[in-house]
Amino acid sequence: MSDPEIHPEQHEKPLFLYHASPNRQIERFEPRAERVRRPDEGPRVFATPEIASATKFMMDSDDSWVSLGQTNGVEFAVYGDRDKFLQLDQGGAVYVLPSESFAVDQPDEHPDEWTSPKPVMPIEKIEYDSALEAMLSNGVQVFFVDQATLEKVRAAAGTEEIVEVLNNLESENKRLGRNVKIIPVVENGDE
Repeated sequence: MSDPEIHPEQHEKPLFLYHASPNRQIERFEPRAERVRRPDEGPRVFATPEIASATKFMMDSDDSWVSLGQTNGVEFAVYGDRDKFLQLDQGGAVYVLPSESFAVDQPDEHPDEWTSPKPVMPIEKIEYDSALEAMLSNGVQVFFVDQATLEKVRAAAGTEEIVEVLNNLESENKRLGRNVKIIPVVENGDE
């Protein structure tokens, strides 16, 4: 399998990318295959050009009680169990990575996911006592909801539907008065 290439339709490669982890002691990121998107993908190190997006992955959670995403330029994280989140939240670190070995290999499906098939040494580490604090500080709109509402978020198929669902919920940001963002409704063709 060849290394991923940067697609011409993508923006210029950023100098740095971000990767978050509950582990604050990582000295070198090794490509892993536990969370690959396709069976043929092979081991990868994942990163994103947006620190807000990275902070959502500081919390070690599975898809059974969380929905993470971005719509119309606003990052969001929806959790179906507030108590579980608070119990598991031990903070972590956002690592700043050099982008040399990274590329976007699925621009249509994952335009903000950069991957590297090679080991990567972080050049900086930003520590947080709490994943919630990391997300709030970086503008991620965090929602704690019941399971039925979480399913409603997951079922919202289009951008317009997800915007309607999320904008009718009270975010933790609004509750705490921290980096509140209303997700804009973008008309077709206005993106």
